[in-house]
Amino acid sequence: MQPYCRHRAEKALESHWQRSVSLKESTTLVTALMNPNASSSHLFLMENIEMHMSQASKIYEAHAPYTCHCDEAMAASDPMAA
Repeated sequence: MQPYCRHRAEKALESHWQRSVSLKESTTLVTALMNPNASSSHLFLMENIEMHMSQASKIYEAHAPYTCHCDEAMAASDPMAA
């Protein structure tokens, strides 16, 4: 699966909903997916984008792009990458 990042979450939601996505929506998705076992993450998803964790995970897996400019930035800032 693709690494989690807000840009991938934005593209996944745009593809799924077929509309522009707000910063709040994409941030909600990626934040919740990064903490799937926290009950607060499930609540956060439902309150902000009315989505269950299993649905959110499937949308991200199906629609998030495999490449993102974040990958290069993370690799450049990781001293262990060299």
